[in-house]
Amino acid sequence: MKRRLGLLVLVALLLTGCAGYEREMIPPKVTVGGGNTVAVLFLDNFTGDYALSHEVEQQITRTLSEYYRVIGPDEAEWALVRLGLLRGQSPNRDEAIRLGQMLGVDALVIGEVSGYFAPVTQTQPYPTKERYERDVKGYEWEIGQNTKAMVSFLGRVMDTRSGNVIHSVRVEGEGSTDSKKTIGWFRDGTAPSSWNTPSPHRNDIPYVRESAIRQAVGKFTQDLMPTYRWHKVD
Repeated sequence: MKRRLGLLVLVALLLTGCAGYEREMIPPKVTVGGGNTVAVLFLDNFTGDYALSHEVEQQITRTLSEYYRVIGPDEAEWALVRLGLLRGQSPNRDEAIRLGQMLGVDALVIGEVSGYFAPVTQTQPYPTKERYERDVKGYEWEIGQNTKAMVSFLGRVMDTRSGNVIHSVRVEGEGSTDSKKTIGWFRDGTAPSSWNTPSPHRNDIPYVRESAIRQAVGKFTQDLMPTYRWHKVD
């Protein structure tokens, strides 16, 4: 009973302490055309991975949708076709204004994905734990692997009233993870040969790739999104 009463008192004190604060939204550093509607257009792709630009487009759309009303590339395609623009082709000033009128948006997000690198590296096999088998001394061996993905793209935002570029930044994102795999037991004085060593795997590529894209998009959208802070209410 005393323990429960003490817990209730603690909760009451915490609520009282938090009651004098409120969360305040700070507007984005970059004002998007004076409005709140954005169209994300197809990004040009200068990498050998044809799916990469689509993944970047989708992440930009998801991120901006937390604050803006966003029209994705598939929805905007009809307007691009009417203006004779190809997938990934950046509009000029007049075309940007016309797209804004056709789509009813305040700004366009355009750009190009310029780099993608996904190296997989392995360590040399190494002993980890001493173990005896039938009184024979030996060691468990394992091998480590690092899987990394790096993505870079140039993103721009065009105001559809003036046709001017109001935000342009080249960003990079990186994802990385380490994994280990047991090779087996080998008697003292011996070591795994190349026949015993597993080949590098690429099972972690989707995870690190997604992390790299999310980080790069976060850098691009940083000044386009609001921030929040707590301040004391008198």
